[in-house]
Amino acid sequence: MIRTLFLLLPLIVGFQTAQADTAVSARRVTVERDTDFFGGDLQTVLDTTFDICRATCVQDAQCRAFTFNSRSNACFTKSSITDRRSYAGAFSARVIDRSAALLARAGQRQGELTFLGTPDFDGAQAEAAALPLRHGGDGRDSIALIQAARDARARGNHQAALQFTGMALGQSDAADLWIDYARLAMNADTRDDDERNAYRARALQGAINGYLRAGTVDLQVKALSLMADALDREGRGRDMIPALRLAQSLAPSEDIAARLDDALGKFGFRITDSSVESDAASPRICASFSEDLVQAGVDYASFVQTDVAGLAVTSDESQLCLDGVEHGSRYRVTFRQGLPSASGETLGKSVVLTLYVRDRAPVVRFPGRGYVLPAGGAIALPVETVNLSQIDLVLRRISDRNMIRAIQDDMFGQPVPQYRQDEFAGDISQEVWRGIGEVQQDLNRDMTTRLPLGDMAGDLSSGIYALQASIPDADPYASPPATQWFIVSDLGIATLSGTDGLHVFVRSLASADPVAAVSVTLLSRSNAVLGDISSDARGIASFAPGLVRGTGGA
Repeated sequence: MIRTLFLLLPLIVGFQTAQADTAVSARRVTVERDTDFFGGDLQTVLDTTFDICRATCVQDAQCRAFTFNSRSNACFTKSSITDRRSYAGAFSARVIDRSAALLARAGQRQGELTFLGTPDFDGAQAEAAALPLRHGGDGRDSIALIQAARDARARGNHQAALQFTGMALGQSDAADLWIDYARLAMNADTRDDDERNAYRARALQGAINGYLRAGTVDLQVKALSLMADALDREGRGRDMIPALRLAQSLAPSEDIAARLDDALGKFGFRITDSSVESDAASPRICASFSEDLVQAGVDYASFVQTDVAGLAVTSDESQLCLDGVEHGSRYRVTFRQGLPSASGETLGKSVVLTLYVRDRAPVVRFPGRGYVLPAGGAIALPVETVNLSQIDLVLRRISDRNMIRAIQDDMFGQPVPQYRQDEFAGDISQEVWRGIGEVQQDLNRDMTTRLPLGDMAGDLSSGIYALQASIPDADPYASPPATQWFIVSDLGIATLSGTDGLHVFVRSLASADPVAAVSVTLLSRSNAVLGDISSDARGIASFAPGLVRGTGGA
């Protein structure tokens, strides 16, 4: 076995290297099953495979045939065929040199298929090598086999037609048979997913081999048409476009043109969607493309035509947008044929979009996250609205003892989602006032209104509050209420934590002077009182360091 491996390894490497630059090899084989080519032996290779036996012969210029015995895994290369004998389990093959004209044509054809990659050509070459063994001959010539395939097809026996066509193809390697075989493989009926995928791969590989060998324009077009279908079946609809374009350039036809137009509409560079950003203060209209646009060096304004002057065209990844449009207006925009993508594809035909920029949807929001408002003073909060003259208001108070819960439940200082409104209203807060707020309105503009809570809700005692504002009659899940948290107090507090404990500084918000005799309470995570200290004359209350070293709920 070791001696055989040393003999064959250079041959295998040389075979693979020689095939790397072209999808059509210089030599091919035809296979006959249960046949022994007797005599004319060049060398014997034991303990091997059919593929290695084939490679050994193909790489030897003196080798014109070989026999592989599948019973003993033995290979016999031959300088000529002197006799044929029946032998069950033997596979014998003749080696045929392809013509220089065919190889030159195949190289040219391969250069035309720029939309295919190396794996595609490698797969086509591997299929050409595997097919003669898969459909080994039974002694009939290709003409008889082609007739047998036609008869099987007429009887509706698709599988037999595929087998007979493959047997004929294994003998002739003709372009038209590669195309027929590819079509039969693509339409093979099977419920097995692995078999279906294998047939689809063979269909694409067969179409490629048919095109590489095609000697007439008619066969080229047939191969390309089938190749486009096979690419579509393989989920590569984008690649079928250049295949159909090449076919149309070789022999223009209405059928290919219609298929190309359909493929461009499904998979080509095209507009996939449009949007109108009506709710922005400065609205714009955008078109989304199936591919990224050129990010620099292309003036897309020259490819966009509108019925209104002065609109600015901007590009961003796969979008073209027009700024400068106005609410309540309708625009007709034409994206002109030839508009380029980053890949080099262009818009196949002009596309006209008619888009309406509606008025902005009503909005209510608070501009800040939280406020400290002076107790006993004028209590007011700013609110921002769009296209509203009134808003529904609910004022809720949160008790000191519920603050830790509000913080731990991720409610404090932020909007309360609609699905937690019942929890917030029933367990966390208490409603203290409900009413209507009058706000300023200027169509489609952001308006800020100062809400005089003191005048509307009366005097508010010191504490923590949440004001909720909502759009009248709006779906609360589609437009949940905005929430503004704020504190009413005449005291300002700052804290510093260090190795010597926690220090609390209390000052008056009115004068910034220290405030003495203010009770300061330190609470744990579990809402237990850890300490209660009054501020001194300097307005400072200090907690011992041990109180802030607790773990868990402490």
